Amino acid sequence: MTDILFYIIIFPIVQIFEISFTFAQKLFRETGVSVIFIGVVISVLCLPLYVVAERWQQIEREITKKLKPKADNIKKVFKGDEQYMILSAFYMQNHYHPIYALRSSFGVLIQIPFFIAAYYYLTHLELLNGVPFIFIKDLGSPDALFSIGGFYINFLPILMTAVTIISSFIYTKGLGVKEKIQLYIIAAVFFVLLYNSPSALVLYWTMNNIFSLFKNIYYRIRFNYKHFILLCVFSLCLMFFAVFCQLKFGYNIKGQRIAQLSFFTTLIPWFIVIFKKQISSVINIQYDKKKSFFIFTASIILVWCLFGLFIPSQLIVSSPQEFSFLEDYNSPLYFIYINALKTFGLFIFLPVCFYFLFSNRIKNYFSVLFFAFSLGALVNVFLFAGNYGNISLDFIFSNNIEHSNIVILFNLFILFIILLLAFFLYIQKNRKFITIPLLLCIFSLTVFSCINTANISISYSELSKYYIKEEYKTEEVTPLFTLSRTGENIVVIMLDRCISVFIPYILEESPELKNIYSGFTYYPNTVSFNGYTLISTAAAFGGYEYSPLEMNKKSNIPLVDKHNEALLLIPRILSDNGFNITVTDPPYANYNWISDLNIYNNYPNIKSYITESGYTELWLNENNINLPDTSSVIKRNMFLYSIFRGLPLFFRLPMYMEGNWFSPVSIHTLRLTLNSYAVLDFLSRLTNITDEPSNNALLLVNNTTHKSVFLQAPDYKPSVNITDYGSSRFAKDHAYHTTSAAIKRLSDWFEFLKKENLYDNTRIILFSDHGPEANFVTKLGLDFNADQFNAFLMVKDFNSSFELKTDNNFMSNADVPFLTLQNIIENPVNPFTGNEISVNMKNEPLYITMWRSTHHTRSNENHFGLNPDYDYYVHDNIFLKENWIRANKK
Repeated sequence: MTDILFYIIIFPIVQIFEISFTFAQKLFRETGVSVIFIGVVISVLCLPLYVVAERWQQIEREITKKLKPKADNIKKVFKGDEQYMILSAFYMQNHYHPIYALRSSFGVLIQIPFFIAAYYYLTHLELLNGVPFIFIKDLGSPDALFSIGGFYINFLPILMTAVTIISSFIYTKGLGVKEKIQLYIIAAVFFVLLYNSPSALVLYWTMNNIFSLFKNIYYRIRFNYKHFILLCVFSLCLMFFAVFCQLKFGYNIKGQRIAQLSFFTTLIPWFIVIFKKQISSVINIQYDKKKSFFIFTASIILVWCLFGLFIPSQLIVSSPQEFSFLEDYNSPLYFIYINALKTFGLFIFLPVCFYFLFSNRIKNYFSVLFFAFSLGALVNVFLFAGNYGNISLDFIFSNNIEHSNIVILFNLFILFIILLLAFFLYIQKNRKFITIPLLLCIFSLTVFSCINTANISISYSELSKYYIKEEYKTEEVTPLFTLSRTGENIVVIMLDRCISVFIPYILEESPELKNIYSGFTYYPNTVSFNGYTLISTAAAFGGYEYSPLEMNKKSNIPLVDKHNEALLLIPRILSDNGFNITVTDPPYANYNWISDLNIYNNYPNIKSYITESGYTELWLNENNINLPDTSSVIKRNMFLYSIFRGLPLFFRLPMYMEGNWFSPVSIHTLRLTLNSYAVLDFLSRLTNITDEPSNNALLLVNNTTHKSVFLQAPDYKPSVNITDYGSSRFAKDHAYHTTSAAIKRLSDWFEFLKKENLYDNTRIILFSDHGPEANFVTKLGLDFNADQFNAFLMVKDFNSSFELKTDNNFMSNADVPFLTLQNIIENPVNPFTGNEISVNMKNEPLYITMWRSTHHTRSNENHFGLNPDYDYYVHDNIFLKENWIRANKK
């Protein structure tokens, strides 16, 4: 119950805190100023509430003053039940109830949720720890400004209390003793509560009290045009000062922003004064209690259905397996539930509270604005979705958030038309043109959300059959595979989506890798048969016989069976020839997102493990890094992602913030990357070394390169605060960082193998299933991204010792089985079909399918969806446009 109340009442306010703080950090780059900024923002946002509270308090004072003489007389004359009955009758005659006295406390009551939100946000904000500001040594701790005999005195709580007392003195001037005592007691309570609190929290509350002081001064003087002119003159002086600083000290983005804000601050009050009568006449809408409230209610319910149910369910249903079995939350439906609570608080609870606080005129504004907002959100979600590519579990888009100025202006123009249309429809007497579409939209969104939820539930139930949670966690690193100093070792490592075109730039940035990767040959001219894991991995593990075109020729065999054959091919052949085999994380085994290791049950010499996410907590503990878990990131970012989809295009980029989603700390959810990175970092500890003359093989699949995260250069290691992005031209691309990290961690392991005399007698093959969706290097002018079909391939044979070299021969990742078995097994054949394993097929152009499938949806089908009108053949050199031939023209 506590969590529900938190998400509905406190969370929306916490989100306002976070957005305000992050905006201030980007603007001022000063943490203390950012704390002051959120104090100002919250005070300004609460100002209408304080105005309502002051009005209610004034009404209560006037009524109390009017009824007090008669009530006091009744209390003198009558006692007990008789007094109570007569007083009740007296209050009833005057349309008053003693419970109305709570109205005088409304000004204090509205501060409680904001104080709780401030306490929650600022005490959990690690960015404050150790940060000084003016005389404050650490914003994350009490200021301890003075010391008397070893006893520290905190100055900020004293200052805060002094401001509160002065403000209370001014506010209660002319009021009764009871109200004065009440405010002084509250000041004392906050002094005790906040005395040992972090300085940032006390600084925030002090700013609130200073704002309250000015507000009380305002209420005690008659505000006139002299004060208005002074305000404008102050804004103009600030603007000219910012301009002067830029002319004097050169261009400064901070000064420019201050000048812009000051300029608009100057214009707004003049605009309101000049056009006050015109504005009032235009928006003077006749209030109809029932119809206005219905439109307001239907609009906020529509917004809630869109942001709280439809968008998150639409996202999760596209890949339920990614949102399943995360930390303590098994079902992905949990994330929809949390998002629904948050959006309920922001779009239903708070608007309803505000709606009933204000006058009929303000209620009209609420109704028409929320009606326009709901229409605009629908348009943005469905007509201006944007092409941002795939989105990862940490809510990082694979493509950049980019819109042309023309598209942005067109979007804003459409939204302006919607605002005018909403206003026009609202002022009509017959509002069926509003109510019917609103109800239809609510019904449609609800139905689609229910369908999505049902499909998610079905997928989760299927996934549960293969998931055993205990298998994935470990508290220590124990060896999983064995390598021999005297026998032959084969290591085949698939780095999912490793980007081949980055390798030359990684070697340029870290030239020492050329010696560490001694004996390796880099094959940049390597093609993948598809740009997605599900379709491309079968050929990489099973050879050309399992390319999409060849798999389709075996029309009587289900795709899942052919895929499993491909995964089993290398392990089974090596096992049959005396090798001890270890396999980890086989991709889509049995067409399951979490690989079904049961496909190896009939082969006792093949050991199989799931390593993904098994070593994350251990790595974090050993490296003293605290990170939010994946489920916490999803709960936070899914809410923002839902809002993002309904925003105008102009606001999406600043909200996305390169994947930080209004987070003041630049963390791209390192935990997801660490789920795979930790395995590579622990490879030396996962290796068991033997001197026995045994032959061993390791087939390892790792997803470090599939994630999107910045890492700390030059070693590209995970860090909470990134200060060095490296010197490469791709230094600001997440994919370059994760590719560099994988190459570096493997180099650490190779040095370990050399030290343990295991390197020379080990054949090592590194490859990827496909490349990135984004186009980083190759520009061919085709209707697809060639980099996505450029597979990574590096090979080191036994006893190879030359410096890393490059070979531009035409290759594909379907060469991996042949390269693995070459000169180990004479004339190897596919144990499932009896066909020879060779690379002769690439002597002819290879069929490359553009078909997209990102998760297992075809377990009951026998064919991939190949289409010659969209697919290509390629030959000899994948970096020449003329070598890519449309399949229907070959």
